[in-house]
Amino acid sequence: MNIRSIYELESYLDNDLAWRKKEFTTLKFMIKDARNHEAKILKKTAITLLYSHWEGYLKNSSQAYLCYLNHLSPKYCDLRENFVQLSLAEKFSSGFSLKKYNSQRDIYKYITGSLQECLNIDEKRVVDTESNLKYQVLCNLMGQIGLDIRLFELKENFIDTIMLKYRNAIAHGDRVQDDEVDLAYDQLETELLDMIMTYQNLIKNAAVTKSFLKVDNSS
Repeated sequence: MNIRSIYELESYLDNDLAWRKKEFTTLKFMIKDARNHEAKILKKTAITLLYSHWEGYLKNSSQAYLCYLNHLSPKYCDLRENFVQLSLAEKFSSGFSLKKYNSQRDIYKYITGSLQECLNIDEKRVVDTESNLKYQVLCNLMGQIGLDIRLFELKENFIDTIMLKYRNAIAHGDRVQDDEVDLAYDQLETELLDMIMTYQNLIKNAAVTKSFLKVDNSS
């Protein structure tokens, strides 16, 4: 992935969403036109597929955003603290011991000298949806890349007890009652695409407004 400008970032985000929207629409019309027993199976299929778009889009768009920031290459001292924390996790991902002098020295050198270094983050390693994008994983992801979680606070129940619950049950071959399938599908069809587009807008706005930069409160 190579994203060098806001235009390229927005194009990537729009293109990755376009084909997903098409599948949302195609599934909707397939279910609408299907016979009752066929619709039940299609809805179960749709629940797993629509969830995959949720996880896939958030993962891809988050990586694209970090890729764009890597290209800008700002200094850590100019960035919000979450990016400094990301760099610390990257630096010591192989582990360290606070009881060992070498580790203490390495951490001290990094903390005192790294702020003048330029951002350089492995976006594929940092962005981890854990193949189970529940609400707490979403909070962690958004916190890492500096996005405001508040727009999703009221979606915790939907994410964990509707979307993930039934996606996991269906994916693992558990039997799910028809009325539960109907309920889960109807909510996903109603809410999920808007949630994905909300996430897209958060990333676009962060890039355009440069909210990744530290706020100067000295004036």
